[in-house]
Amino acid sequence: MPLIDYVEEGSGPPVLFVPGSFSTHAAWRPMQKWLAPGYRMIGTSLCGYGATAETRRRDDFGMRHELRIIEHAARRAGEPVHLVGHSFGGTVALAAALANSVEVASLTLFEANPLALLARPPRRNIHQEVLELSREFSAAVDAGEADAAAMIIDFWGSPGTFAAMPEAVRDYCRKTAATNAIDWLTDFGFEAGVEDYRRLDIPVLLVRGEFANPAMVAMTDVLARALPNARRAVVDGAGHFLIATHAQKCAALLAQFLARVALPEPAMQG
Repeated sequence: MPLIDYVEEGSGPPVLFVPGSFSTHAAWRPMQKWLAPGYRMIGTSLCGYGATAETRRRDDFGMRHELRIIEHAARRAGEPVHLVGHSFGGTVALAAALANSVEVASLTLFEANPLALLARPPRRNIHQEVLELSREFSAAVDAGEADAAAMIIDFWGSPGTFAAMPEAVRDYCRKTAATNAIDWLTDFGFEAGVEDYRRLDIPVLLVRGEFANPAMVAMTDVLARALPNARRAVVDGAGHFLIATHAQKCAALLAQFLARVALPEPAMQG
């Protein structure tokens, strides 16, 4: 089996954290430090990030490659798992729950981006704009543009977000830009629709930032209406990268949600 990142700490029911694009399991550390004991916190990385092998190609990019990672981590952790995902990692978490190949106890999604939900009116224009951006980005990567990743980081964040990141983070984004180009193919190719989500009757927490871009607002709204057992939250002052910039607030939302659905009431660490 290709190498798959896996880290864990703590004890208790398993909570599997799924990072997004340009990220590894380390993306969750700012949040995890605010979570009280009583969680078995498990981390992994998606295809082509961290120590996880890239098994996709531009002509073979289906979601099954990412699901293999979730299945491996969940079985190693012991099911059922509480899946927590950010951005593309949130979309992968949704795909894992829909595939029913692992037992998912709950979902917490921080700015998940299942792009197929934008494909129908009245959101089709947003879908087309995002699709065109992804193609421009892929062309920039193929052309060897050093900071092509800024197109994506600034789209989900805001203009100047990439430039404001630490150099080590920018460098990692540069090195994994080609992987991110495949992430877009995987996301656009994941065609679950509203009817699929209506059958997903597990507890779900949908979280977005106050300053989420229009595409994210639209996807979150559609998910909130479609998922039968969803609650939503908006983090004041936050954008797409809220799990780092507003880690304490995000950790509080996660702790409160898990306390309601499965775990003993945890306290926030001070």
